[in-house]
Amino acid sequence: MAKISKRTINNLREFMSRGCEYSGTQDVVNDLMNESLRDMGAKVIQADDVALVDWDEDTIGMLDDFANIFWDKATDKILNVLETEK
Repeated sequence: MAKISKRTINNLREFMSRGCEYSGTQDVVNDLMNESLRDMGAKVIQADDVALVDWDEDTIGMLDDFANIFWDKATDKILNVLETEK
C-alpha cells in the first residue's frame, strides 16, 4: 500500500470526527446504529432508547453512547494503522 501523507491522515481524522459538521459523521453514526437495530429485527426502536445492562442487571449505559465511544476508538485505531503504513 502506498504511504498516506500526514495531511491526508489529518483530513480523514477531521472528516471522521463526530464533531465535524460538514461531513455529518454524527448523523452517519446514528443512522448506522438504527440500521443495525433494524437488521437485528427491531421494528420502531431507536438506539437512544436502548440501555446496555450487565449480568447483575445494572445499567451500564445507553447504546448510542457505546456506539459513539466505539466509533471514536475504531476510527482512531484504523487511522493509526494507515498512518504507520510504509
